[in-house]
Parts: sequence; structure tokens; C-alpha cells
Amino acid sequence: MKKEKYMSWHTYFMSIAILSSFRSKDRKTQNGACIVDANKKIIGIGYNGLPRGCDDNDADYWADNDEDALKSKHSYVVHAEKNAIYNCMAHDMSGATMYMTQFPCNTCAQAIIQVGIKSIIYSTRKDHHTESNQAVEKMFADAGVNAKSYLEYEATDSNFIDSLDQLKSIYK
Repeated sequence: MKKEKYMSWHTYFMSIAILSSFRSKDRKTQNGACIVDANKKIIGIGYNGLPRGCDDNDADYWADNDEDALKSKHSYVVHAEKNAIYNCMAHDMSGATMYMTQFPCNTCAQAIIQVGIKSIIYSTRKDHHTESNQAVEKMFADAGVNAKSYLEYEATDSNFIDSLDQLKSIYK
């Protein structure tokens, strides 16, 4: 008898986060997030993009000049984690888990803590953001938020995530 193979929950939810990231028009960094409640029900998804009403075809919003706030995407872009939270405000997020393509920045970590999310699972981490990462880790530790890399789960089907990540180059 042939054994059926099923996708693990972690791979399934991380896949949703990665697929959501494909919607981002950021040529440099495409991030996605997926919020899941205790019953394994998806209650919110998001990707890094512009606030509602802003034309995401306007190249000025996506400029990479961090020396000039008016010409820096960082002045305009809403991070995937916050978009996922904003997209599920009608749901109770207490005790939820957020899957994300990248370890969160400090302001996203603050939002995660404020809405009661208790676990995050991330795919990648910008190691050159050492101090920012340490600040996030401190806040998470104090607030009781468990943060783990997807790789720590040793999912037997993680090759699917690798395949999705490789597809991202098509959508940049």
C-alpha cells in the first residue's frame, strides 16, 4: 500500500506567507505574512506594499534613496506583518501564530505584541541588523512571544518552501 504524503502545517502556513509576498511590487525585498489562530484557521495575510489609496505603480514610492525621506520606500511601505494584522482586525489574535518570510523589525514586533500574537515563525533573518534583532528578541522575551526559525522545525517537506523561494525571482 502506498503511503500518502501530506504537507505539514508549518510548511502549509509558511507557503501562504511566501505566496502572499509575490504580490509585493518591491523589487528588492518581497515579504509576506500569515496569521493563524489556535484552531489552525488563517485569520489574516499580508505583504509589503503601500497604504490603501496610494498608487503602487508610482515609481517614486519604491525609490531606494535612504538619504532623502521623500525618495525612500521606507517612508511609504507598510510591512507585511502590519498588513496581515490590519487585514484581520475583526478577529481576536490573542494566542495566534504569525508565519513570516523575514524576522520582524522593531515596529512590527511592537504591533505583534500589542495584538496578542504569542508565536512567530520566520523564514529568513537579516543578520546585519544585529542591534535591531536584539531589541526585538528582548521585547519578545519580555512579552512572552516565542520566536523560531522555520528551519528549527525540521519539516520533512521543507523542500517545497525552497522551491517557492526560487520562484520569487520570476515576480521581481
